[in-house]
Order: sequence, then structure tokens, then C-alpha cells
Amino acid sequence: MKRYVLFTIGEDKPGIVAAISGVLYQFNCNIEDSSMTILKNQFAIILIVAIPDNVDVENIKTKLTMVCERLGLYYMLREINGEPAEKRYHTHCLIKIFGEDKTGIVHKVSSFLASLNVNISDMRTKITGGDTKLYAMLIEAEIPENVSVEEIEKGLQKVAQELDVDITVDEIPTVHM
Repeated sequence: MKRYVLFTIGEDKPGIVAAISGVLYQFNCNIEDSSMTILKNQFAIILIVAIPDNVDVENIKTKLTMVCERLGLYYMLREINGEPAEKRYHTHCLIKIFGEDKTGIVHKVSSFLASLNVNISDMRTKITGGDTKLYAMLIEAEIPENVSVEEIEKGLQKVAQELDVDITVDEIPTVHM
């Protein structure tokens, strides 16, 4: 089996997941990992797909092109090499940011985390509210062995003061098998 990443985006409407997964099912492909979300009115899909060696990828691309043209979607299918990277992180945490919306929140928080080699494995942001826009961000982060949750909390409190937002950090218990 070869592994591919499939990225699809387009205006949200019912049936997108069924259409894309239907093409993959037709060719006996396995969806190993997925992330799907609506951003404003755009529906985005990212899939890691295992494609059997006996399947011609060009046939999948032909079918995906037909489905995507019919639904007004853009897609990209790209082979990924190798096995998953070995785990370099010993701790996971959930970082929550809430405050008045302003430019630079994502950059300042992510730059601080990058300075400590903290890996962002998932991030969600939303803006809600009336005249005063409330900004909410949730980050799942993977922490390297040489960094403590307390160090992250202390540094993010400085970022929180600079941005005038509330930031909390909660360690996520992990199960080692």
C-alpha cells in the first residue's frame, strides 16, 4: 500500500463527504486519518489514504476530478513517503485562549510555542459575538521532554498580558502502551 494525502476544499453543501469517500471506496482505499471542518462557508477535508498497490492512481484522480467538478471543489492528491515519525513528545496539553479579537493572537501564541519546540497537533479558532468580537482558540500541543507544562504556562501568561487575553494550559493525560 502507498499512502497519500488528499486535500479538498469548496463551498459547503451536503454530500461532499459521501462523494469523496465514495470514490475512495470504489477503489478499495482505506481512510487512515482525517480532519474535516467548515471555515466560514468553505468545507475543508484532509485525509490520509492508503491506496492498494494494484490500483492506478490516475484512475482515482480521474474520478475525483469528475466528482469535484460536479460539486465545485478543488482537490490535491499527493503521495507521502515513509512511516509516521517516531514520537518525540512526552506530554500533551490543551491550551485555551479567550479574549477580544485582535490581530496577532495566532502568531504570538504559535511563535512562543515554536521557540520551545512545542508541536501544535491541532488548532481551532472562532470569532463570535456582536459589536465586541470574542476570539476563542483551542490548541492541542505536544511537548518535548526538555520542556515542562509549567514553563509553557509561565511563558504564555506573558503572551496573555501582552495581548490582553485569557490563556489556560491543561495537561492531557497520556496512556503509554
